[in-house]
Amino acid sequence: MQTLGNNGLKALIKLLETESDAYGPVLKSALAAAIKTNPDQVQRVMEEEFKTSAPRAVLNTLEEICWEDLAAALARFSAKINPDLEEGLTLLSKFTSPITARGDVAAPLDQMAADLRPVLINAKNYSEIAAVLGHYFFHLQHITALQTNLDIKDISFARFLHKKRGSSLCVACLYVCLGQRYGLDVSLVDLAGRVLVHLRGYSPAESLFIDPLDNGKILTQEDCLRYIHNRHIEWNDDFLAPLSSRAIVRRFIANMIYVLNKVRDERRLSYLRHYLEIIKG
Repeated sequence: MQTLGNNGLKALIKLLETESDAYGPVLKSALAAAIKTNPDQVQRVMEEEFKTSAPRAVLNTLEEICWEDLAAALARFSAKINPDLEEGLTLLSKFTSPITARGDVAAPLDQMAADLRPVLINAKNYSEIAAVLGHYFFHLQHITALQTNLDIKDISFARFLHKKRGSSLCVACLYVCLGQRYGLDVSLVDLAGRVLVHLRGYSPAESLFIDPLDNGKILTQEDCLRYIHNRHIEWNDDFLAPLSSRAIVRRFIANMIYVLNKVRDERRLSYLRHYLEIIKG
């Protein structure tokens, strides 16, 4: 495509405000090509044209361009043999904030890891590590795990790291991402719908579980067995099988769909359902 000058971009954006559906896809394709060719130029023109707020039609087009790019990125993520959870969480954060970059997730995690390093490298066992992490997250950082997800933004991992509040799944992933930075064998398990963090030691006696929804409460395998028994559910060893990165990303998407189903936001739901099929595939 021929590079558009500032006047050409302005004309394109103006057309997006007024054109019918017949020409909408053509204009959208032209804007997508301009963004890929020179994103800084597009941003400058947008700021010049709309000093306060852009028309909804233009914003919708920009969102959809980003969401379509996100579909391609998720396909590349899913095609990997062992996709990186942190990468997947960063990609999904783009759905509610398209300008999210890897550094928006990696930088706060790196800072937390640096804060914790003096204590964690001298920890005697996994119980002490879990206690240190719980104290740091919930008492020093004042992280809040929300009981219910009322807003899709509460499921964004990048926003969670910034706001220190979000879904319990965000908190659980925080344990995993930080634990991996220290080479810990840490994963998530699904205990009949209750997501727990599993710190796996060299023997079952050294292993423990952490409840991200209960301020980092430490549980033993016996506690897990008792929980299942009290719910009158038959025990299944799969309850303690680690969730893969793909499974965790699928769960994030499913939670987003659950929230948007309540408000019947079909525009965003159509993209999320497509993402779910990509990850499943």
